[in-house]
Order: sequence, then structure tokens, then C-alpha cells
Amino acid sequence: MSTVEDVERALRTLEGLRRPKQRRPDRHDARALLVPLGLQLLSQGTRGLEEHLERIRSVGEALGAAWYDAVQDELSLAAGEHVQAVAPRFLDLPNYDFAYTLRARERLEARLVAAAELDLEIPAALARSIELADARLAPYLEGPAETIEPS
Repeated sequence: MSTVEDVERALRTLEGLRRPKQRRPDRHDARALLVPLGLQLLSQGTRGLEEHLERIRSVGEALGAAWYDAVQDELSLAAGEHVQAVAPRFLDLPNYDFAYTLRARERLEARLVAAAELDLEIPAALARSIELADARLAPYLEGPAETIEPS
């Protein structure tokens, strides 16, 4: 389970990247922040995260396009994984791992919620591909609960 401490740790890393001669933020930095932030937002809303959200917005502005690009890369890769995972050729396999797919989808949702809270645009084409993948997965989730619940 992600915690506010995970958000703080990722945020400190990003704040360190504002110093001169540091590397650019990458998708790993975006993931390290977006997933725990999104899970916190999903579980408790913004309560207790107000200061973190201000700091994240501030560091995002300071990092500029590099931060935005890192977020877009991460969202694109996570969405792409989801879209590929629910391809019909996989969904019909008898040993398909629905629990893994549902956990990965939850983490994708966390990224999306965090990005939205930070006013980071999610491209319409990306949102549409996620929507189509979810629609493809939905009929498979209507089966017996013991075959689809995460372990």
C-alpha cells in the first residue's frame, strides 16, 4: 500500500532535480510520484496532501517541459500495457491472470487521478484507448468472482 511517505520520498527526488546540472526527470520519477499520490487521492481525497500538492505543482513548474514529458511517457507506457494486456488473444487464454490485470489497471487509474489532480493533460487519444480497453475487459469481469478477484 502506498503512503504519504512514498509521495514525500518521490517529491524530494523531484525537488533535487531542480538543482543545476542534475539529470532530467524521467518516466520512473513520474511513476514514483503519480502512483502513490493517486492511490492516496483515491483512498482519502486531498485530505492531508494539500502541502504536497502545492510542492508538486511548484516543482513541476520549475522542471517545465521535462516534467510534463516524463508524465506523458509514463502515462503512455502504463496505458499501452493495459491496452496490450486486454487484447482478445490473451483474454481468452485459460490461464489469463485477471488478478494481475486488475492490479495494473488500479495503478493506471492512480496515475490518471494524480495527473488530473495536478492539471496535467491526458491526451484524448490516450483516454480513448484506455476506455476501449476497459470496455473489452468488462465482459470478462462479469464471471464467477473467485476467478477474477485479486489475490
